[in-house]
Amino acid sequence: MKEEYDAIIVGSGVAGALMAYKLAQQGVKVLILEAGDHGPGDEDNELSARLEKVRIWATSSPKIPSAPYLDEQNRRPQEKAPHPIVTEIKDGYYDQSGTAETYKSNYQRLIGGSTWHWLGNVPRFLPNDFKMKSVYGVAVDWPIIYDDLEPYYVEAEHAIGVSGDHEAWDGVHGAFRSREFPMQKVWECYGDLVIKRRLAGKSVRGLPLEILPTPQARNSEPFDNRPPCAGNSICVPICPIQAKYDATATVKKATNSHKDDTKLKKNAEIRSRCVVSKLDTDSNKRVTKVHYIQWSADKEVADKPKVATARIVVMAAHAIESTRLLLISGLANGSDQVGRNLMDHPAGNSGAILPEPVFPFRGPPTTSGIDLFRDGEFRNQEGAFRMSMGNDGWGRQESPSRTVGRLVRDEGLFGAELRQRIADRVTRMFRISYSSEQLPHPENRVTLSDENEKFGAKLPRPKIQYDVDDYNKRGRRTAREVAAEIFRLLEAEESVPRYPNEFVENAYSGAGHIMGTTRMGNDPTSSVVDAECRAHEHPNLFVVTSGNFPTGGTANPTLTVAALALRAADAVRDQLKREL
Repeated sequence: MKEEYDAIIVGSGVAGALMAYKLAQQGVKVLILEAGDHGPGDEDNELSARLEKVRIWATSSPKIPSAPYLDEQNRRPQEKAPHPIVTEIKDGYYDQSGTAETYKSNYQRLIGGSTWHWLGNVPRFLPNDFKMKSVYGVAVDWPIIYDDLEPYYVEAEHAIGVSGDHEAWDGVHGAFRSREFPMQKVWECYGDLVIKRRLAGKSVRGLPLEILPTPQARNSEPFDNRPPCAGNSICVPICPIQAKYDATATVKKATNSHKDDTKLKKNAEIRSRCVVSKLDTDSNKRVTKVHYIQWSADKEVADKPKVATARIVVMAAHAIESTRLLLISGLANGSDQVGRNLMDHPAGNSGAILPEPVFPFRGPPTTSGIDLFRDGEFRNQEGAFRMSMGNDGWGRQESPSRTVGRLVRDEGLFGAELRQRIADRVTRMFRISYSSEQLPHPENRVTLSDENEKFGAKLPRPKIQYDVDDYNKRGRRTAREVAAEIFRLLEAEESVPRYPNEFVENAYSGAGHIMGTTRMGNDPTSSVVDAECRAHEHPNLFVVTSGNFPTGGTANPTLTVAALALRAADAVRDQLKREL
């Protein structure tokens, strides 16, 4: 039986969920197809299911963001709709054979997508982030400007629930705000207050040090039937009480499974365990069929692929998965830009032992940041960066368990002396992390591997080619030097990293900010989608992911993805009305 809908949305992460809910509110009949299974909040007993995932994470080693969602027996990705594990180059989901650098960011294939392992920080992009070519002579301009997206930033902040300080953020680097946040800020942790006191009146590189409370998609008060943050301190990967937003909250509202949203007709339907395998088009280049393969716990795949049809098809399956499906289907690539310009925010960390305790691990991993170096004339030569003040000791550089192991193993401590040394060191640990700007380069790209994924659909794995240029390396070097200068102002006793300069310069971690594979633009010869996220070549195909970003700026991309999705939902609605 042929299935017909007004819109099919592939993917149920933040973009797909928000589009589905907004369209369903307006009477649009929506089908969401999700490759993965239910997340821990979608089972019968939400709290116990979440706590079970927390238990898996707590007993996992190493504690990577994907840990709660892996097979508990062998710590491997599930075979069906697998989650990428980027540390396993040969046998992992990504094919990174022959790449210059390892692409270190990943994502989740679950209902709710990568909101199952994100930190929850949601700063906006800055006005100049949209105009890099015009202002600084590098990269390209977006087809929209900050003013175009600002109303949708407001809508996104209220849709997902953002806590923030309106007065502190209104006008930062020219980014005006037309409306207050829906909730007051998440209050700064104790360590932030210590740092602000010690840095009061100080400057770095000629700029007065200003520390801003980070806007966060976690509740500072009850909001949207979710509780306020209780300081569980494991926001990456999973909030046990859903104070931190994840997209399952929006999926429930879209599908009318949310207990307090009874006024909404059930215009959205979601099907999990459905891996979309191909899109078909007709002679007018309209997408006519969405082929998908179902899998289940007791049977690898259904007897045969299924087909659904809709007037509009939306790819919202993350930057890499959406790209992979477009390449498999041979769509939207007349510009040869599908998969190109892959970006991240290569990240680094610096840590110090402070002269007084800051008592980390009480609250979210970060509540404040330094945004001084997110914009400036220097961007014509090197990358900008955003700095986060850690509330988790030295993070992965030295966890408390590693501190204990080192003191026992290397110094032979035990008993009261061991307890005293642990208390003295861990309470004074402080780190600054920095996520740095990367320019788009066409040779940083996603293509199709010659090897198939292990799932029964036997679709090609994503093959990644990736490198980091000198523009980014110069920015990260500056970030590291600024962190060291701040530690000197704080009179820190020691700091890390303590490595040869060349090693530090080339070492980075992934920020989880996968961007740039389906570029937005006005010119169909150099971009994939237009300013409304509609594919240039296919009038009823929309692509709504962070892959649309022409440049990456320094902000965590989720809020901008959400704003673009809400803007694209308006375009989908208007097109459906025109075509009636």
